[in-house]
Amino acid sequence: MERRHVLSLIGSSTVIGFIVGLVAAAFTWALFTTQNLLLGELIGYLPPGYSGENGVLHTFRNPHPLALVLLLPLIFAVASLFGHNRGLSKIIASFHQGKPGTLGEKLRYALGSLVELGAGSPLGREGPMAVLGNWIGDALGRRFLSDETRSHLPFAGMAAGFAAAFHAPVGGALLAVEIFYPGLVLEIGSLGPALIGGLAGFVVYGAFWGYEPLLNLKPLPPHLYHVGFALLVGVLMAIVGTVWMLAARLVRLRTARMSYLPRHALLGLVIAAVAVFLPQVTGDGLVWVEMSSAPLLSVSFILQLAVVRLLVLSVALGLGGYGALIGPALALGGLFAIALARAFPAASPDAATAALVGMSALLAGVVRTPFAALLLVSEIGGYATLPLTLPAVFTSYLLTTAHAFPEQNLGAGELKGAPYAGLRAGELPFTPKEILRGGQTLPASPDEVIKADDVLIPELSD
Repeated sequence: MERRHVLSLIGSSTVIGFIVGLVAAAFTWALFTTQNLLLGELIGYLPPGYSGENGVLHTFRNPHPLALVLLLPLIFAVASLFGHNRGLSKIIASFHQGKPGTLGEKLRYALGSLVELGAGSPLGREGPMAVLGNWIGDALGRRFLSDETRSHLPFAGMAAGFAAAFHAPVGGALLAVEIFYPGLVLEIGSLGPALIGGLAGFVVYGAFWGYEPLLNLKPLPPHLYHVGFALLVGVLMAIVGTVWMLAARLVRLRTARMSYLPRHALLGLVIAAVAVFLPQVTGDGLVWVEMSSAPLLSVSFILQLAVVRLLVLSVALGLGGYGALIGPALALGGLFAIALARAFPAASPDAATAALVGMSALLAGVVRTPFAALLLVSEIGGYATLPLTLPAVFTSYLLTTAHAFPEQNLGAGELKGAPYAGLRAGELPFTPKEILRGGQTLPASPDEVIKADDVLIPELSD
């Protein structure tokens, strides 16, 4: 690449990072405002905020049961009307198919996410932040740069979104590059722009929301014998991740005949019914990892919260809720690992270390991003845990058999239908060319319901 192109790419990545950081800061403000209105004022319960963003302590006030059951299904149903389920899955598919989504789709996704996350959805805010960042990078690249350099800018925008969401510019940059492929493969040419975009985005975002790590986790240096705990956590997270993804597929299959609005209304009803008894299930759950790392909550409560969150997240993914699963995966892994460490303290590291090990392992397994998982948790809790996170991450990565983004394999030319069973062809995150079913080739009409034994042939750009 010529020097002028390199300089242009550096400058453009920086500008995009600044813009996305500002957009992410505005989205965070809008999300907190929505939560205060929908959860705090109408429902009577507000989840604790992130300590890295001046989060307030939990007040332990219980929500109003009638308000929960009556309002949440209505709010989620309304969100489905102006939302659009075109999140990270669509971004990954678009990358492989060479068909970028429209601004309207991404704005609708961000708006739907804002409402549902503000109403207590257990999914994560990083989805709309990264999706908007991806579009900003793509739009500005197409407008101002040549073909040789503009293809890298969506990575810069996406990295800025992830960096803002997790207060992790380096981990966010690596996540933005690594998430597009299922194996140990990186889009190396885009890593530099992603790093620049992530750093620039966090500089702007931090000016509004602080530069501290998102969670206050202070791990102690691990001992050599804790490696056994790390390997056990890796196996456990592979089981948890596989169960999570398979349960989500089962929910999707059982609700295949439901249209879009009833699915979201049902999601709101499920969250409301659970939150009546366990309001801590609302939100992405990351702050409960921090609170569980202190010896304040019982092991039984932490385990109960982890199991219930696993079930609710399975329903949320299966019904197509708005938001992402990266933050919730970190939270879920942290809770299970803390429960294990607290149950067997003699063979386990401290709770903060255990949390970081579990967080990285579950994320690496279900999202197929081991390097990003390592760096994300290292930016949250430091690098002292690497002797434990490394074996846990690669154990989970190798053993997890069901994954969150099967469209990472889109470039292979065909996909199994099982991860999409129950969806209509028009609801897939990618454009299918045809469907192979029972030895026959079927046209991929939008209303065709995908079956588990189908083979999907996607349209791929030359």
